[in-house]
Amino acid sequence: MSIKLIGLDIDGTLLTRGKRLTPRTCGAIEAAAYAGIRVAYLTGRPLSGITEDIRLDSVGYIVSSNGAVTHDAQTGAPLRGRFIPKDAARGVAVAARQSGLNATVFTGGLGYCESAFYAALMAEYEERGNLAYGQASRRPTDDLLALIDRDQNGIENICVDTNDEEAHRAMLRVIANWPELRLVTTRGNRGLNLEIGHPEADKGLAFLHLAGLLGIDRADTLAIGDDGNDLGLLRAAGTAVAMGNATDEVKRACAWVTEDNEHDGAAKAIERIIGN
Repeated sequence: MSIKLIGLDIDGTLLTRGKRLTPRTCGAIEAAAYAGIRVAYLTGRPLSGITEDIRLDSVGYIVSSNGAVTHDAQTGAPLRGRFIPKDAARGVAVAARQSGLNATVFTGGLGYCESAFYAALMAEYEERGNLAYGQASRRPTDDLLALIDRDQNGIENICVDTNDEEAHRAMLRVIANWPELRLVTTRGNRGLNLEIGHPEADKGLAFLHLAGLLGIDRADTLAIGDDGNDLGLLRAAGTAVAMGNATDEVKRACAWVTEDNEHDGAAKAIERIIGN
């Protein structure tokens, strides 16, 4: 095995439950880069959510909004973009509003939610010890539909906080009216989230595209993840590693399972690969 590109999820993988990047994890990523391995973040976060505390010089690429957008981390240059059609984005936002659910629309590297939900959303981030991320990456708007209509950047992703199974199923039925959308279930602040994107806004497709740009064969890639939105990435990589805290579905998709995110599982997987 000759790994030349490592793809890393952030939340639930690199970060502890307290949203901290440990010294051992930083060291493992830096050691991989020093060994000549390219390193990329692949995250559900928008670009603005890659806050200074988790930015590392050794990470060369950022795939954000669940695979919608790829950037060169050092220059900021966009390398790939896959966006939701405006009519579909508008339909999802209307359906969420009618169901009394919070829909966050991501565009231009930021997430926008209706003002009525913003304070509660920030309170949830504060309770989880991640208020800085929420403040950096979320903005309130008095008219989410108007924001969609006038958008010039491209709608990267829409996250609907469904929270319970019944609301989740109801939104799935509504969104089935737009077969061109890609739906992924993730674990959210208070329960289930529905992540909605372009069919090619997928971590795995973005990862393979990046490998192609770098001239790296799929067999020479490694990915580490924990949740449903990482499945495309893990299935695309030559070698896939699940975190100890990963879902059962993620674990079944991987070659092996490392320790959880409270015990430097990602760092230990990287160390195993580079022989440290």
